[in-house]
Parts: sequence; structure tokens; C-alpha cells
Amino acid sequence: MAAEHKKKHKKQYHSGKKGLPPGTHIYTGKNKIEIPVIDIISYDETSCETSHPNLSQTIERKPTAKKEWININGISDESYVRLICDKYGIHTLFQEDILNVFQRPKVEEDSKYLFMTFKSLNWNEENRCLDEEQLSFILLDKTVLSFQEIPGDQFDQIRTRLNTDGSIIRTKEVDYLFYRLLDVTVDNYFEILEKLGDYLEEIEDGIMHHPTAQDLEKIQENKKDIMQLRKHIYPLRDVLNRIISTENDLIDEKTKKYFKDVLDHTIQVLETVETYREINLSLKDVYLNSLSHEMNRVMKVLTIISTVFIPLTFIVGVYGMNFDNMPELRWQYGYFYIWGFMIVVTLLLIVWFRNKRWF
Repeated sequence: MAAEHKKKHKKQYHSGKKGLPPGTHIYTGKNKIEIPVIDIISYDETSCETSHPNLSQTIERKPTAKKEWININGISDESYVRLICDKYGIHTLFQEDILNVFQRPKVEEDSKYLFMTFKSLNWNEENRCLDEEQLSFILLDKTVLSFQEIPGDQFDQIRTRLNTDGSIIRTKEVDYLFYRLLDVTVDNYFEILEKLGDYLEEIEDGIMHHPTAQDLEKIQENKKDIMQLRKHIYPLRDVLNRIISTENDLIDEKTKKYFKDVLDHTIQVLETVETYREINLSLKDVYLNSLSHEMNRVMKVLTIISTVFIPLTFIVGVYGMNFDNMPELRWQYGYFYIWGFMIVVTLLLIVWFRNKRWF
């Protein structure tokens, strides 16, 4: 099932943009949402209001004195992205990046806004693999725009804090909200690493006790997951470094220390990813060694059985010859003597192998 799931993710959608001019609005993903959902949270130190307007209501909204978080769930309908971005003066090239799910994580600055796109990753427990989602944030003077590829996210804790009187998010500017959204996403990477680590331990235990061909397949799939993590998190480190070093007035100097903390977490994630990468490589060696050990054990058993039967085969071969003048052939109890002799030889060989610790 996991392998089947992976094959589905290999399908590419770049070909739909071939030959089109820059800034063309084409969604390159596969998560089609029939009607995107818009959530708007307006807040200040004393109040917080949540609304769910449709597209036309969102476009016609008048600016308010409150700070706002506008979240768009679903980017498969290009008109939502285009119209909302046009309302806030977002360049068409950035709109194209929002719709391009293969976009490398990056941050871009403008005089009126800061644009950032990266990946939200989730561990698929059923298929034991990573699922990725395109996330894009736009930081404006009093507003944060967020575009999510699919409904459902890890930001419920932030919504709860916004609806809590006296919370620090409500007292600070929207650059702090921007930081919190990014921080929650990076913290979610730790949960993924924890589950991936448990899965690696599970595979290792299986390999040590009873290695199978499925274990090798799991190791190869883990390799892809780890490389996927690495591919999306490495650029995020550069993105955070750029945010910390920016002179843009949208990010206050006091808020940059929080972004430094997110950078520390990102580096820690990267170090753990590299550790898991080495562990996964070593699991392949453990698998081959366990398989070799299992084969040696089987060969040892077969060797013992063969060795035990060699003298027995010799004895019955000798007395199976068709000669008239052979000793012991006329003994009244010769048949039983031979059986007894063979049993004694067998027992002696077993004791000898036991003393040699062959089994």
C-alpha cells in the first residue's frame, strides 16, 4: 500500500506550464478543492472576531484599524488567488509561486510586503510516509495572508490564543503572528521526526528478529521520506537567515530574536534528519548481515543433518551390498545390532556438535 502511495506522488504536473509566459496562473498540484474556504480573524488587544466571507465579500471588504489574518484554504481555483492578491497589490510572479506546488522554499521582499512559500509536512500513519502541502505567507503592514493547498492545518492553537483575552499575539504586531505560524510549522517537523524515529526502530527490531524482503522495501521508502524532508528543510534555513538579516520595516528588530529561535529549531531538525539518514543507511547493512546470519544458521542445520547421515549412509551401504560371504549377515540379531550401532553413532555426533556449540 505504501509503495502504491509513493508511485502516485511521483506524477509530475510541470508540463501544464510549458511555453506559458511568467506570471501565468496555473495550479500545478493534484489537490482539487471545489470551493476554497476563506477565514478572516480580525483582532486587537481587546477583541477578536472570526468570519467566513465568500470571495466577493472578501474583495469588497474595507480596511479596518484591526490586525487581520486572512487564511485561504484551497488554491486549486486560480481566481481566488489572483483576485485576493490583486486586492493587496501582490505581484503576479508571486501569485504564480503560490500556485506552483513544486516551488522551492523561498522568501522575497517588496516595499509593501514580504512573501514566503515553503512546505508543510505531515506523517501519514496509514501509509507510513510523508504528505506535503504548499504553504504561502504574505506579510503586510496590518495583515497576514496565508494560502493553504488543502483544508485542515496545525494552527488551531494559534486560533485559540487569538481568541484568548490578554494573549501575547493580540498585543503584538502581525509580524509576531507571522513568526508564530512559521514556528508551529517547524515544530510539527519534530513530531514527524519522532514518528519516523519510532518507525525506524520498529524496522530495526523486525530485521534483527526476522528479516524479510518487505523490510528492505521499507528502508528504501524511508530513504525517500528522509530525502524529501532534507530537500524542503535545507532551503528553509536560508530563508530564516534572510528574514533575520532583512532591513524591512515589516519585521521589527525585537521580533527577529524569535525568528532566530525558529532557525535554531530548523538546524536541530536538519541535524536529526542527517542522523536518521545515517541510521537508515546502516539498517540496510543490518538487513544484509541478518540475512547472511540467517542463511548461515540454515546452512549449519543442513550441515549437521548431512554430517549425521554420512556414517549412517555408509553403514547401510556396506550391509546393502549383495555378496554371499559377508560377516554378520547370518547373525540372528544382526538387524538390531546395526540399528543400535547407528543410534549410538547418531547420539555421539549430536553430543559432539553440542560440545562444539554448533546448536
